[in-house]
Amino acid sequence: MKLEVYLISLSIFFTSFIGAPESHAQSTNLWTDSSSQKKNYVMEIWDNSNGLPQNAVFAMKKDKSGFLWVSTEEGLVRLDGISSKVFDRENYPIMKEQTYYTFYKSENGIWASGDRSIAFLNKSILKVIDCSSISQFSRIRAVFEDQEGRLLIGNSQGEIYRFENEQFVPLEFWKPEDNLEIQDFFQISQSELLVGTTSGLYKINIEKNTTKEVAPSSFSAMKVFGNSNHTYVFSPQEGIFRINEELQLEEAIPIQEVKDIDFNSLTLDTENRIWAGSLEGGLIFIENGEVNRFNYPELNNYPIRGIIKDGSTLYLGTLGKGLAIVKPARVKQPNFEELQKKNIKALIQGSDSSIWIGTRSDGLFRIVGNKIYSWKEENGLLTNGITTLATKEDKVYIGSSQGVSILDIGTGKFSAFFTKENGLKNNYVQAVYKDSKNTIWTLTRNGGLHYIEENGTIQQADLPAEFERTRFVSILESKNGDMIVGSMSRGVFRIRDGVFIENQPLPLTPSEDIIYCIHEDKDGTLFFGTHGGLIMLRDGQFKSLKKQNGLQTQAVYSFTDDGKNGYWITNNFGAQFFSYQEFNLFKESTDDSFFIGSTLYDLSVGMPNSEANGLIFPAVARDFKGRIWVPTVEGVGIIDPSLQSGMEKEEIVFQWDELQYGDQKETINEEITIPEGIRMFQVSFSLIDFKNPSQYSVFYLIESKSDNWLPLKDQRFLYFNGLKPGNYTLKVKILRYGQQEAIYSLPIRVSASFFETLFFKISLGLALILLIYLALNFYLNKKLKNQLEAKVSKRTLELSQTNEKLKEAVKEIEKQKEVLHELTWNQSHLLRAPLSKAIGINQLLLNYSKYQKVEKSKEELEQELLSSLKQVDEILKDTFNKSENLKKS
Repeated sequence: MKLEVYLISLSIFFTSFIGAPESHAQSTNLWTDSSSQKKNYVMEIWDNSNGLPQNAVFAMKKDKSGFLWVSTEEGLVRLDGISSKVFDRENYPIMKEQTYYTFYKSENGIWASGDRSIAFLNKSILKVIDCSSISQFSRIRAVFEDQEGRLLIGNSQGEIYRFENEQFVPLEFWKPEDNLEIQDFFQISQSELLVGTTSGLYKINIEKNTTKEVAPSSFSAMKVFGNSNHTYVFSPQEGIFRINEELQLEEAIPIQEVKDIDFNSLTLDTENRIWAGSLEGGLIFIENGEVNRFNYPELNNYPIRGIIKDGSTLYLGTLGKGLAIVKPARVKQPNFEELQKKNIKALIQGSDSSIWIGTRSDGLFRIVGNKIYSWKEENGLLTNGITTLATKEDKVYIGSSQGVSILDIGTGKFSAFFTKENGLKNNYVQAVYKDSKNTIWTLTRNGGLHYIEENGTIQQADLPAEFERTRFVSILESKNGDMIVGSMSRGVFRIRDGVFIENQPLPLTPSEDIIYCIHEDKDGTLFFGTHGGLIMLRDGQFKSLKKQNGLQTQAVYSFTDDGKNGYWITNNFGAQFFSYQEFNLFKESTDDSFFIGSTLYDLSVGMPNSEANGLIFPAVARDFKGRIWVPTVEGVGIIDPSLQSGMEKEEIVFQWDELQYGDQKETINEEITIPEGIRMFQVSFSLIDFKNPSQYSVFYLIESKSDNWLPLKDQRFLYFNGLKPGNYTLKVKILRYGQQEAIYSLPIRVSASFFETLFFKISLGLALILLIYLALNFYLNKKLKNQLEAKVSKRTLELSQTNEKLKEAVKEIEKQKEVLHELTWNQSHLLRAPLSKAIGINQLLLNYSKYQKVEKSKEELEQELLSSLKQVDEILKDTFNKSENLKKS
């Protein structure tokens, strides 16, 4: 009984409930305390499907930074509540072995012990000590670090060593008489330790170098645990004993009551209660000497090896199921068996505070205080599938695929029905709604837009012929009294006094044009939840909030103002909360890429199913206490928005984690420097929160490069590629429940290589200028040379041609010379004889009288002279002709 009360006070879990077999049976009070909830804890499982390398957990501890370290067969794991980081030999070669079995937490960090080595953990693996020289034929079993950082290491051969100056030195005053194995170290003062062994319990003083027996060798001290005021020791033969101030053992629990206890899991919580896992399954809880046992159904058949209790959160390390984190559910569920695992549809609160709940196939339910009532087809309901609900005075209007059933609340009997036979255009009713005039509006398929008059008759709103087949699905009375009606594929309709006023299409594609819900805020701005996001209509202008702007899905089934903190949207991922602050930023933003911060309520915080139901009316109910009732395919989730503003906010635990480039990993301290030549690197960080990690929205920007905050969602690392050399500031902005909480900055200096320095760039510029000058000079010189060569070639060609002409002329001259020579020869030889003869005859004739003997007469001589002259004339004519021919050639 004490266990039950304790669990109730923690609001963690419940082991029993009171059901109601009959439709009008009673149950425990729904709101008196947490025990009235069917299940008010959530269990988060970390296994090899979502972060652990293997499902056997041997040890758990939280380090100084708040990280939870988990030891498995396939390596160490560091958790921050939303992400995990695995440390194994493949990724961290510093590790000497893959499996570490026990953790010891000191003031500086955590020491993890394996068979042959120990590793120091604090945000990362900072150091590994190879212990193979002292564990060649044994295993490391215990580690202790004092305030000065000195280490003691115990092994399974009963030996204890100091680790000083990177050397192992046997503890000289540790000389037990019996063969034993070291099992545990437990500090009881600054210089004193309890040493648990298989043969006795001892106290050693490392300042005085003394050893004292606390329990004889017949006592196996397998586990020493607790705190400085409440210290316990476990013996598998004797049970659990408390060690008093005089170091005397006082029996706390005899072994007969805890024979199945797994001593490795023994721990003491902050309220001095003992927790342990059972070898037969489940948990053992001990308070004031009373042993209690209980089990979580989710952990059946999985032994619990390690336990950490931190406030209202319970960490359970199992063998086979991984790590289970049990914490209070932020979303409650009604404690009525009739509603468990039911597919819930429309729900609404009546004027008497009772809650009416429709289901997909299980009829209608009514919750009044701690009682629940139900109606089905056998009770007169048209059908067990409910699509919509409305209340009016003492009646409930229940819409379905078969029409409207009207229930008289006072008698619990159905008083009337509306179907096609008495006025509906179609039996499939999408919505019933009561306006401020107490008029019930009924929306159906095939253009059915009806209202029921006070006398019970059905009237239809007059619609243009083009809308006679429209499927109406949602409705709201605006502040000016107009009825705003949403449809499938035909946009929004405005009806005034039963008369059609206008139809306004929304900026949606045909597949998105389904208006699930309508909301009007205090400023008269209209919001439409559609299959294409949330559409805002203000001052005649539309604005959209879609998945790329921060919605979990495109579909918006409901939109609710909680009146205190912000707005709630239900969709296929649960319920999404937006603070007034963030939503106002969206309303005023002109940036189409604006991303809104939000908080998601899903299975991780207690929703019976992450998928909320839609295409029902209304799709949520906000009761008179401000709680929001959300229908899902597996029950009702009840959200209390006041818990957000009423909760004391814990300090945000933010840690810059690791810089990684290539194969190098470096722990981030205050700033990071990227080495020369590195352009691809990764920066990781952690936002540590195991209780409610979904409350955060995370954004980042690189200052000096961009002014836009970009969303990170669940991502906890940033990858950079091609960042130019220079100084930058990485900023991470944290929003909690949509409100800005903190901004964290990390200076980043990207080092420039020699080829990226200013000196190199100036030198390169000068070299380029010189190169351009030389190239231009070379070009001009070459051009000039080419021009000169062209001129020389041309002149050479001309000279060559002239030379050829000269050669031809010379040849011609030589030829003419030969001709002239021939002419000359002819003149000198051919003319000589006749000319000489003529001259001689002429001389003879002149002196004829002087010659006495002349054989020829004067006349004969004259004839011969004339003949010689003719001969000369012919020779001269021939020579003249030859000269003329020489000129022509």
